[in-house]
Amino acid sequence: MSIWTGIETEFNAIVADARSIPEKLAALVDLHGKAQSLSTIESTVTSIIEDAAKATADKVTEILTAVGKL
Repeated sequence: MSIWTGIETEFNAIVADARSIPEKLAALVDLHGKAQSLSTIESTVTSIIEDAAKATADKVTEILTAVGKL
């Protein structure tokens, strides 16, 4: 399952949930923030991978740093 499929699934669950409109709105705002963060990480990782001037080891280090694992 891709990260975007997960976001879509979570969105559909929020919409279908029996919570009040303000609670749904708050959940959707949180989901939007999560999607923005994932989009930023995806763009960063893609640009690192596509940089032909960098060695693979450097790319791995940059990716791990970008996702907060280093």
